[in-house]
Amino acid sequence: MKSITFEEAQKLVREGETATAEERRQMQYERLHTLVDYARAHSPYLRELYKDIPDDYTLADLPVLEKADGLARYDEWVTDPQLSVDLVRAYLAREPADNALLLGKYTALQTSGSTGNPLPMVRDMHRNQIHTQLLLQRLMAPVPTGYYDHSKHKMAFIVHLSTSASSYGSYLKTKARRPGFENNITAISILDSADEMVRKLNAFQPEILVAYPPSLVMLAEEKAKGNLHIDLGLIVSSAELLTEENYHRIHDVFGCPVLNNYCMTEGGEIAMTRNCPHLHINEDWVIIEPVDENRQPMQDSEAFSAGILVTDLSNFVQPIIRYYVSDSVRIRKERFDCCPLPVMEIRGRSWESFHIGGKSFTTKGLEVKAKFCKGLCQYQFLQTSDNSMEVRGVVAAGYDTEKVLGGLAELLTAYFAEAGCEKAVVTYSEKPLLHNEKGGKTPLYKNVRE
Repeated sequence: MKSITFEEAQKLVREGETATAEERRQMQYERLHTLVDYARAHSPYLRELYKDIPDDYTLADLPVLEKADGLARYDEWVTDPQLSVDLVRAYLAREPADNALLLGKYTALQTSGSTGNPLPMVRDMHRNQIHTQLLLQRLMAPVPTGYYDHSKHKMAFIVHLSTSASSYGSYLKTKARRPGFENNITAISILDSADEMVRKLNAFQPEILVAYPPSLVMLAEEKAKGNLHIDLGLIVSSAELLTEENYHRIHDVFGCPVLNNYCMTEGGEIAMTRNCPHLHINEDWVIIEPVDENRQPMQDSEAFSAGILVTDLSNFVQPIIRYYVSDSVRIRKERFDCCPLPVMEIRGRSWESFHIGGKSFTTKGLEVKAKFCKGLCQYQFLQTSDNSMEVRGVVAAGYDTEKVLGGLAELLTAYFAEAGCEKAVVTYSEKPLLHNEKGGKTPLYKNVRE
């Protein structure tokens, strides 16, 4: 297994920062060949997948890797024969306080999995050292040294409280770094109402806030209304779309640096802000290929893609090479003064806040509940009155629609009741999802009050 020291990773990331665009392309080429050659030698599945590629292959010669195919051949995909899908899932189900490494040398997470088939993702220390340096040297560059340290500054995470969620994993790792300072760090559930988040944050008084964009937008409005009384020195947004408009709104309201990291469980730290609202691609370690609906690369296109192919050049234990993700992006042709790395724009689903039972919530909380409903492929939430909501969805073959949708409706009714909205009722309907009249993505949430 390929290894690297902290100092070596630090040097490599620094070199990528100062390299020319042509030099970074050469880095990509060399690292791709190192990764692919290793994968062919140690992964039976990838050896079979790559059996027909030419000797002097390029990125375009490599087949697309689909999540379903990789999951079906998981034990042959990973390059360590000691690993198996059952072993990794057992590790992911461990107690939250258990910080032991998988097999004593790996970390692991899993994707959310909207059909009951989340993808376990194992990361080796080579990958972890490189991506840690990407965070420290690039994302954290505008932050004073040592500020992101809960032994010196109080820190709050607003995340999904599950060991399988990457943001919660970051919270646990951050907490473990400074034993004895547990009272300086807290985790708040993304499922909490706005009122509950505000109450907890006002009581805790954090100086650093880590959260998903929908919560940050909602809390910025609570701050603007005079309900949230905290003075932040740093805000960290992660995992989802943060528009430039919302970036500026959050920055203006809180008056502190806002760090935005476009990352995913499979590909890691793909693009990040550099003391600006733009997402700069870490192209020396991650390759992004915008593709059309047929998985074919879109050359020099101004249009948004139907998806992307992600290649993480740093992870040798579970290689991510031309891995398909349905995110819609475009890569800007022009260069920006804030950073020499290319800029990527994302056209993602926009989460928003809504009111039910007299309280405010974000639609992110609804999605978290839905994503962990087995058999649910697609879902939509229609608000029918101040106290009522209707769930619609597409259920996978072999699953009972009434049990899946009805179960989610009951789960959400209980969720609102626990948040103090006893009058809120959620029902389900087998009617088709409502689409945007002008096309585009099917909305996650729609207000259909009479």
